[in-house]
Amino acid sequence: MKKILFIFDRVAHYHQELFKSLEKTLPTAGLDLYLLSGETNQANKGRVGLGEPVIAKESKFTFREYKIGSFIFRRHFGVIDKVREIRPDIVVVLSHVGNVSHWQLMGLKKQLGFNKLVAWQCGYEYNPGVAKGFLLKRFIPKFDYHMAYHSNARDYALSHGARADQITVMHNTINEERIELMPKAEAQALVRGKHPEIGDRKIILFVGAVLAEKRIEVILEALDLMKRRDVVFVLVGDGEHLAAVRAACTGRDDVVLTGSIVEGVGPYFDAAEMYVLPGTGGLGINEAMAHRLPIVSGFADGSADDLVVDGENGFRLRENTPEELAKKMATILDTPGLTERMGERSRAMITGKFSFHEFINRIVNQLTRLAR
Repeated sequence: MKKILFIFDRVAHYHQELFKSLEKTLPTAGLDLYLLSGETNQANKGRVGLGEPVIAKESKFTFREYKIGSFIFRRHFGVIDKVREIRPDIVVVLSHVGNVSHWQLMGLKKQLGFNKLVAWQCGYEYNPGVAKGFLLKRFIPKFDYHMAYHSNARDYALSHGARADQITVMHNTINEERIELMPKAEAQALVRGKHPEIGDRKIILFVGAVLAEKRIEVILEALDLMKRRDVVFVLVGDGEHLAAVRAACTGRDDVVLTGSIVEGVGPYFDAAEMYVLPGTGGLGINEAMAHRLPIVSGFADGSADDLVVDGENGFRLRENTPEELAKKMATILDTPGLTERMGERSRAMITGKFSFHEFINRIVNQLTRLAR
């Protein structure tokens, strides 16, 4: 069997289904899955990796991050030696221009004996700039292929020198089949039981890592503009920016901060009127869609251009101002039946073209073709 090696700096909880499904499915195509995953710094909050392996053939490595200005460099330890030991046919890596081992793999490909270096391409730069653009023009074309999160990731790869025939759009997602839906009234009773301060107010929801780039403050400013006593913003998550958000919520009674919830988060989605994401992110949208919610989103990580059809399953934020967000949220709250109609459209989309089954099929089919 030919060997497929994934190298991920962090394997998060939402990657478990991906790798378990690939571990089960790839052997039917004559492919054997290996995974190298970075060790988690337990002091980190928000975006963190899992400590325990998720598949049988998984090994751990350590890495360090160095921040110079707005540029983050990563140095892996032991990865090249492990690649030499495994002798894979295809190596798939998260595409980070500041990752030293990625450049090493490009230069040592023949020596290490693998045939294809594939980018798992998110296609989003948190801190773009002239220097990074210069490097990306020399980095992106060195990959043999790109597995793009969404259509914007495809366009990102093309804009930095990749060819159209080197890209597959995966439509990265979560396994919606494992999500158990709860009747709204039952979910509301459960959530209100845990947080009595919610009362009978309608829930505007955010779930995810609490980071500055999520722009949670825009939601708070939009609530100030709306001046409504019938709504409450529920934030489920933890992260390095939570302290700042908590400080901004001092004295407010229209915000509930729950902290991180992974197991048992479903009822929060089912109890809500909408999911709101003014800043970056991605998979939170997928999960909200699986729970039949309207989405109000900015660019996110680029995935919103595929997932959120303006006026059908939610609203896109074009100006991304508190005023625009307040208007969109009020429209959903005040238009009878709109929440249900948009939510059903979200569910239909995430169980159709954007389903987990289709996501895995696209990956397996492309890796099978590349391994020939």
